[in-house]
Amino acid sequence: MNRDAIGGYLELELPPGNGERYPGAQRFQSARAALLALLAAHPPQRIWMPWYNCETMLEPPAMAGIPVHRYQIDQHFEIAEDIVLGENDWLLYVNYFGVCDAQVERVLSQFPPTQVVIDNSQAFFSPPTACLATLYSPRKFFGIPDGGYLITDLPIPEPEEQDGSSIERLQPLLIRIDKGPEAGYEGIRMARATLRGQRPKRMSTLTQRLLAHIDYAAAFERRKQNFARYHRLLGNANALTSLDARARAPLCYPFWNHRTDLHAALSEQRIFVAKYWPNTRGRSGTPNDLEFRLSTECLALPCDQRYGESEIDLVIAALREAAA
Repeated sequence: MNRDAIGGYLELELPPGNGERYPGAQRFQSARAALLALLAAHPPQRIWMPWYNCETMLEPPAMAGIPVHRYQIDQHFEIAEDIVLGENDWLLYVNYFGVCDAQVERVLSQFPPTQVVIDNSQAFFSPPTACLATLYSPRKFFGIPDGGYLITDLPIPEPEEQDGSSIERLQPLLIRIDKGPEAGYEGIRMARATLRGQRPKRMSTLTQRLLAHIDYAAAFERRKQNFARYHRLLGNANALTSLDARARAPLCYPFWNHRTDLHAALSEQRIFVAKYWPNTRGRSGTPNDLEFRLSTECLALPCDQRYGESEIDLVIAALREAAA
């Protein structure tokens, strides 16, 4: 009998949901698992990937046996090299911080769209474009334990196994509610580590249920407003001069002022700013590489739906004090 049980103890109470943001997407336990499923089903001869990217995204091509060629970007997040794609090559472009929709359009005009994978892991609210595939990582935007979306017209076999580890990964999210972020930090690091090196699995029922109960419209508006406030008050001091205050509900506000000491200074005031990506070094592995400098100097200031004007102003005040 496959129907839901009736009676017994009550489950976690969730508010009424309107469904997931991308109902037609294929659901995996992570974006990198989605990329691995794509590579395994339709292996290219090689894939071009940026130096400035999460190192875990190198796992899927390695596991699929696909050679990787790296490319550099410039300070406007444009591709900074003359890349010639072979007939069976793919190119992966990252929509950095969710502020690169215009760059995505230029990439798709520069290269055959059927050979381009757009990584929207940092751009959840940017709609999929006409290309080979689009990846999403909703856990970077919402308090969920795992999950990844793949949108493509290519046939991708559905994994036989469903992810069964979401309950354990949920624990640090619950700890943060009850005891604060410091208490759950080690747990969240361990939870993220469990997603490394995994074969593709179907998204867990728990994660799907949580995603169906998110107020996406409210999250969109709050992120957009927070980003615009940061840009109005900090834009003149930001070395990322191509940022557009009209960006579509970004991951964060990337602020680059060539300082390497501000992460720690903000942390002392319990303002926790992510590093994207601390292990990135670029082609030469020296500060001569833009990727090296971005990974050590760029602040990903929080602009998510938990916060409003008062929190944004607090972050800005703390940043100005630390930079004085």
